[in-house]
Amino acid sequence: MSAQKEVYYQQVAEAIFMHAHDAHIRHLYSQYPSLFVKLIKSHFQLLHEKYNKANKTLGATGVGLTSAKLQECPDTKKLLDKIIANFPWWEDLHGFWMTNPSYNMVFSTGNPGQDFAAGVPNDIFLGSKALLCQSLCQ
Repeated sequence: MSAQKEVYYQQVAEAIFMHAHDAHIRHLYSQYPSLFVKLIKSHFQLLHEKYNKANKTLGATGVGLTSAKLQECPDTKKLLDKIIANFPWWEDLHGFWMTNPSYNMVFSTGNPGQDFAAGVPNDIFLGSKALLCQSLCQ
């Protein structure tokens, strides 16, 4: 792990435990900060694992798409609703991690912002958003 990442874990631990409502927790943190940093690191890794497990349920269907885009398609909306029911922090983490291959193992190197549909004549899609949504969901 990089030294910079270790510093971030220390900063998070300090922000949380030095300002805890419980004076005993604050005292313990001041005596044993490395134990609390280890706790933060462990929790962060658990969130990372759960995030990637959730992404695997979306598979290639959800690669590179924001939560809002996933909500637009009925098929991916069902999957996303199930993911959020089991892991409510997914949307927040997805906002940070969706394009970072270090955190999102189901990441695509293709530019998720490309609008391939705009380059195709409208008569192919017959002006139907449903067909476009269907093509995104496959």
